[in-house]
Amino acid sequence: MATPSRHEAISTLREGQEQLDELLARLSDEDLVKPATIGGGDWSAKDLIGHVAAWEEQALISLAEWRRGEMPAVERPGGPMTGSNAVDAFNARAVEDKRGLPLQEVVQHARSTHQDLLEAIDGLSDEEWLAKAPYQGTDGRDRLLATLLGFLTAAPQRPFGHVFAHLPDLEAYVRSVGSP
Repeated sequence: MATPSRHEAISTLREGQEQLDELLARLSDEDLVKPATIGGGDWSAKDLIGHVAAWEEQALISLAEWRRGEMPAVERPGGPMTGSNAVDAFNARAVEDKRGLPLQEVVQHARSTHQDLLEAIDGLSDEEWLAKAPYQGTDGRDRLLATLLGFLTAAPQRPFGHVFAHLPDLEAYVRSVGSP
C-alpha cells in the first residue's frame, strides 16, 4: 500500500469526520449518551466520539515524541500497544476515561483534537512527512512518520480512515432511532 500524501491524509480525516458529524447531528443528546447502542457492545455514540478522539490524541502525542527524537510510547516494548490484546485494552481505557465526562465536554475535546491533528499534519513539510524514524524500530523495519500517524488513525486497509470503520454501526443506530 502506497504511503498517502499529507493532503490525502488530511482529506481522508476530514471526509470521515464530516460523515461522522452528519450522522451524530441526527441524534438527540439523549440518543448520544444511551449505552449499548453502537456495534453490539456497551458503547454509546458519545463513547464512539471519545474513542475516535483518543486515537487522534495518541497520534498527536506520538508526533510530539517523534519530533523530540524519542520512540513514541506506542512503539516501545512494554508500551501501551504491547501484547496480543493491546488495542482492545487501549480502547477500553480510552472509553472508560471519557465515559464519566459530560457529553459537550467530550464533543468539544474531540473537535479540538481533530482540528489540532489536521493542523499538525498540514504544518509538516513533505520531508518530515516521509522522514524515517529517528529510533531503531522493534520490528527491524524502517518506519515513516506518515506510516505511524496513518496506523494510529487507520481502519483496516485504510490509513487515516479510522472513522470509516465505525460508520456502519453508527448508521445502523441512527436508523434504529428513526432519525431522518
